[in-house]
Amino acid sequence: MKKSFIAVYIFLLIGSLKASQTVIVDPHFSPYSGSANLLTAEGLLILGEDALFPGGGRNTTSKVWGRALEQLIFWQSIGTMTSVAQHEIFGHGYRLRELGVTPKRYVVTPWGGATYFEVKESFKVGDMMAVIVAGLEAESIMAWDLKTKWLREGKIDGRLSPTYNQAQQSLFWYTLITQLGRLHNDEISEGNDVDGYLKFQNATYIDSNLTIGQLTRWSLFNWLDPMTFYSYYAFFYYMAEGKSWAFPMIPLGKDIRYLPNVKIAYAPYAPEAYLENFFIFRGNPVYFYFKGGKRSFGSGFVYDHFFEGTRGALGLKFDGWNQGVFVTPATLEELEETGEAFRPSVNKRRWGAALSLRGTLNFTRSMALYTELGGKTSGYLPGYGLDKEIIGRIGIQFGPNSLRQKMNPETKINAVKSNGGLE
Repeated sequence: MKKSFIAVYIFLLIGSLKASQTVIVDPHFSPYSGSANLLTAEGLLILGEDALFPGGGRNTTSKVWGRALEQLIFWQSIGTMTSVAQHEIFGHGYRLRELGVTPKRYVVTPWGGATYFEVKESFKVGDMMAVIVAGLEAESIMAWDLKTKWLREGKIDGRLSPTYNQAQQSLFWYTLITQLGRLHNDEISEGNDVDGYLKFQNATYIDSNLTIGQLTRWSLFNWLDPMTFYSYYAFFYYMAEGKSWAFPMIPLGKDIRYLPNVKIAYAPYAPEAYLENFFIFRGNPVYFYFKGGKRSFGSGFVYDHFFEGTRGALGLKFDGWNQGVFVTPATLEELEETGEAFRPSVNKRRWGAALSLRGTLNFTRSMALYTELGGKTSGYLPGYGLDKEIIGRIGIQFGPNSLRQKMNPETKINAVKSNGGLE
């Protein structure tokens, strides 16, 4: 499996030389590396299409119909498969790899997917809860990555809209489909994440009493996301116009724009509500959030441009939390025999944090080294290991950057003319 991943990374590196993308590698192939590399693959498809079928000319009816068929048949399927691959390979697969389990195989289709694996009866119930939520967790990370990419660019390419909508609203649709299946007495598959989440939560926390109806109602809050509706609009805008759509944000002064977001996420100890805040400050994204639930609260921020120069940029990512204990000695064997996995320790809370430096070092005007280095205490943080760990990621960014090459005299004169300094 690792050889396959390495081959894909080499392909992405070669293809990205002409694209504005990022290729990342990290231990266990986390959702962060998966998201970056899958979005790079989609970017290469867009680059290839634009090279084969350059825009321009009169926007005829036949072109509009052609783009409509392309959006509904091709890009809708690509977007769904990208999100499903993130869910299965870099969600469930990542968490299993991190816990020392090698998945047997993956299924990724435009209609859904699956991860096949086997664990011993001694596998802990808390660890299995982390595996169950890992798919939706990974899709949420992909939606965040795509959103910050669009914020940085100030526009949405409608061909990527299906990917965002699937990743951002996956929790809602998964929960709703599960509830409808129960209402119609349909057979719920053994690998259903939402059904498994309910069973494990109620077996572990005796005061839980979670129901599918509660989860469905809470998941409606995920539609309080302006970018979801922007994305739908951009999807049809591309059909009509064949180009990206520049979306509005809330102005908060000369150099600051703002976009809020609310979402629900399923954590191993209980569902959590997030208030997310996305800013553009002098052209660069700034993000911070607050979250809370029955057994947790926390906050965090990301800003990659605290220090910036022609050679690159340096920023910080911080997350802090107080959360309930969810990994106990209770095993799957015990749960199977007794129907319960409660331990008194699940009533305890613990503090934790993660801090990392994120930086880029420009090699050329279109290539930079990306690194993230830091540390994390024990506890649940989406996209990271459950135990304390050293955070380390490395990658290559392709696309225009802040590196300035020395201008020759002719270029300097032309620059002055363009600024109105010479007549």
